[in-house]
Amino acid sequence: MDDQIKPSIASLPVTIHRSLLVNQIHTEIMLQRFSDRTFVLITQIGKVGNLLSCSLETSDIDCSKTYHVSNLLGNREDSLLGVYARAILEKIVDLDKEQQRYSLTSTVPLLLGIALKKEGRGTEIFQSIIKQVISMYDISSHG
Repeated sequence: MDDQIKPSIASLPVTIHRSLLVNQIHTEIMLQRFSDRTFVLITQIGKVGNLLSCSLETSDIDCSKTYHVSNLLGNREDSLLGVYARAILEKIVDLDKEQQRYSLTSTVPLLLGIALKKEGRGTEIFQSIIKQVISMYDISSHG
C-alpha cells in the first residue's frame, strides 16, 4: 500500500533492557522514555507486580520541590515501592540538572512497575538497582 502511514523513528520511545544478577537474584530492568513520561519496569519474578506513579511539583514561590507518589495497582501497604519510585525520580532530576537538561517544568512523571522477591529487598540491592536504572536513563538521554 502506498498510502500506508509509518511512524517516524524519532517518535518511537527509547527502550533499554537489562538482565542482571543483583546479589544472586535475577533482576530484569526495562526503561522506556516517552515524550510525556518515563516508564521503568523492575522485576525479580517476571511480572509487573505493582504499578506506581511519581511526579514532581515545583513551587513557583520558593522553588521548593514536592514529590507525589501514587500506587495505581497492587499492594498499597508496601512503602518500599514508593521509596523506589521517589529515589528514581530524584536521581533523574539530579542527572538532568547535572547535564543541564533540567528546568522547573521539564521533569516528566515516572511510571514504575515493580515486583521484588522477599530476599531481594535489602539496602545493597536497592542501591544496585537504582544505580542501574539511572545508568540506563543516562544512556537513553544520548540516544
